Amino acid sequence: MIKFLSVIDAISIWSGNLVSAINPIVVILVVYEIIRRFVFNAATIWANEATVYLSALGYLLGGAYSHYYKAHVRVDILYTKFSLRTRALLDVITFFFLFIYLGSLIWIGSVYAWESVKVLEKTGSPWNPPIYPLKIAIPLGATLLLLQSLANFFRDLRVVIRGENG
Repeated sequence: MIKFLSVIDAISIWSGNLVSAINPIVVILVVYEIIRRFVFNAATIWANEATVYLSALGYLLGGAYSHYYKAHVRVDILYTKFSLRTRALLDVITFFFLFIYLGSLIWIGSVYAWESVKVLEKTGSPWNPPIYPLKIAIPLGATLLLLQSLANFFRDLRVVIRGENG
């Protein structure tokens, strides 16, 4: 089981590191568009949409990486005051809600992605790039996040059963 959880962790870290390469590209695009717009008074059609597109891709595919490092936003006012075992118990309980949400997102996202791929859907904007790669990223990112959530669930369950030190 430990080997399996380590493989999931490695996938989350690898995918997060890969997706993190998008951030500098987004920064360059934003700076490029600002210079074009405000210095040369020559805004582009594509830069804003490309920024949104790439940012969405990073958001969708970076979730597992964030979950591995427990970097998602949560209300820490009470949570951090609890013992490790109590926090693990809360995480075990809330996992089931996350499981339902991610399962639904994978299912419905896959349907939308497949429909988009079948017609090679585009955005319909003046630039009109293909949108189906972004739609594929929805179930893919949810699957990566679900895998990391399962790994965290099993670790939390071990802490709940065995006590503070797991």
